[in-house]
Amino acid sequence: MLVGGFYLPLLLFLGGQDPLQPGVSVLRLEYLLEFLVDPWNLQVLGFSLEQAFWSAILSILLGLPGAWLLTRYDFPGRAALQRFAYLPFLLPSILVVLAMVLFFGNQGWINQSLMFLFRLKEPPVQFLYSLNGILLGHVFYNFPLAMRLIGDQWERISAKYSLAARMLGHSPQYNFLLVTLPLILPSVLGAFALIFLLCLNSFAIILVLGGGVRHTTIEVLIYQLARIDLDFSGAAVLSLFQSGLAILTLLLLLKQQRKQPPVRQQLLPRLWLPDQLRLRRPEAWLGLVWLVVALTFGIGPLLAIVFDSLQQADAFTWDAYQVLFAERENNRFFSALWNSFRIGLTSALLASLLGAGLLIWLERTPLRLRAGLEGLILLPMAFSTVVFGVAWFHLNQSWLAGSVSLFWIATVLHAILGCPYWLRLVLPAWRAIPSQWHIESKILCIPRLRFWTMVLWPWLRPTLLLAFGFAFALSLGELNSMLMIADETVRTLPLEIYSALSGYRFHQASAVGVVLLVMSVGLFLLVERTALLKQ
Repeated sequence: MLVGGFYLPLLLFLGGQDPLQPGVSVLRLEYLLEFLVDPWNLQVLGFSLEQAFWSAILSILLGLPGAWLLTRYDFPGRAALQRFAYLPFLLPSILVVLAMVLFFGNQGWINQSLMFLFRLKEPPVQFLYSLNGILLGHVFYNFPLAMRLIGDQWERISAKYSLAARMLGHSPQYNFLLVTLPLILPSVLGAFALIFLLCLNSFAIILVLGGGVRHTTIEVLIYQLARIDLDFSGAAVLSLFQSGLAILTLLLLLKQQRKQPPVRQQLLPRLWLPDQLRLRRPEAWLGLVWLVVALTFGIGPLLAIVFDSLQQADAFTWDAYQVLFAERENNRFFSALWNSFRIGLTSALLASLLGAGLLIWLERTPLRLRAGLEGLILLPMAFSTVVFGVAWFHLNQSWLAGSVSLFWIATVLHAILGCPYWLRLVLPAWRAIPSQWHIESKILCIPRLRFWTMVLWPWLRPTLLLAFGFAFALSLGELNSMLMIADETVRTLPLEIYSALSGYRFHQASAVGVVLLVMSVGLFLLVERTALLKQ
């Protein structure tokens, strides 16, 4: 299914024929040469790399103090702050766009507050629809991920290094620069590579906040060429370059992940932050300042969505929700809600079945071939969902149109996109199974089925539930690929938000966004809580 659903559509797209020009190949040499000499294409490529680079740098700079805070201190809400790291995967990108507009836009919370406080007639903050707005959206989306990835390795550093530096009389600054920083550098570089890849593949944030053709990226241009201009040859050339960049970044990321952190031993206990604040420790107060800024930046825009859905003409009202849930003919919201739920549920089940089969196949593969096979299985995580959607759009136009329901196309597409994440969550738990369990089961002649049901299933069940919920939540928020293949017969909640935003119906977009936010985050937290209880 992975070969047929992921690699085959890409190969058919890049090596197949143009559906609008029978007999003419999509990927032609003259288009490659034209791409390399076209100043506009080179400008788009350069801007794509530039915005991804600065987005990753700024996300690391904001996430690094948070990693230090999580490593050094305990405080109320620490576990919730760690869960915040899942934000880039659970929060649909179109919701980030809506949150940025409502919080930082001309009529957003920031501008309204500044105009009220300083009696201004014009909004002072007007950088949203520009490169600054793109960077703002990407940093909001990715700094929790940087915080978690760096913090996880920082916590593994043995305390003996810090103790030795103190005994030698070195300052905390010396200790960080010459001891701690080299040890966490692999995780910093790994976080940079991952965030760079996510921002390189970003679509909705740039499509809405780009503010015009000057801020077009490869992703947006591929969408415009394939979906609007029906220029499959141009889209194929760009997809080839995009895929090459993604594979190169993934290889760098995997190289950094192979550098194992020091083994846990003699770890320093975390300090209780409220006690350190009462003792007036400067570093504790700096940590509190970062916490306030990060929570304001991270939660404020999401609260703006909730309040905007309840506000109209300076009064609180339920009108937006009443319109959504009104019983009327051709209610698109109910159709989108049902489609999102059934596609999400079915694709999560398919992703779990596909992931289980791939897991067994991977573990039965000889060790010398396992790393390469794992890379092929996880490759969909690195590929652009827009490129993937274009490949499926080409496949649908050339082969499937009229014979396969769009619901099943969307379901299979989401399952293939979610399967690598499912596998990435389950693999560590699978490889942590004690080897003596298998040996003892053979010595005791325990039947294989009973061993799976009585031993392995209880061990893996919490992780399997978590992976299932993660795949479900990913499907609920998927927009990029759906924009490529969907029509009026299959609408989803992210598509409804995008449609409302395009029509400047912000209250409606906020109401649908709240429903989607509750479904995505609520589902994941429920599954995570259930998994922890079972564990």
